[in-house]
Amino acid sequence: MLSKENKTGLKSKNSSINPGIMDQIISILNSTFHGNVALIYQNSRLVQIERNEKIRPSDLNSGNNHLPQGLKENCDLPAVRLRIQAAFEKMEYGQVVIVIKEGKIVQIDRTEKQRFPELVGLYGDGI
Repeated sequence: MLSKENKTGLKSKNSSINPGIMDQIISILNSTFHGNVALIYQNSRLVQIERNEKIRPSDLNSGNNHLPQGLKENCDLPAVRLRIQAAFEKMEYGQVVIVIKEGKIVQIDRTEKQRFPELVGLYGDGI
């Protein structure tokens, strides 16, 4: 989608995630019991997905031969999709981190980076 200039002269872009990619993100979330999934955004596009799985010794000592898997069944996946999309709204650079504990999404962090190309070299140095 083409970008448009708003009243401040900054370009605004549509920051939505492709439905096929969103399905893959949900699949990654479903396979994470403890940990986090980071979605990295650059130039208003999802460029990278990082998954950090944590294995707790208490899970290993539970007597099961396998580790617990994924999100609990009572997770409202349509609401999760909407929250993830909302976190990327109007973001050009940054990341969204989804924190999962015991198969439940407990937190979504949004960190936005701002680029100021007109300030680079203003005083003989970059930012």
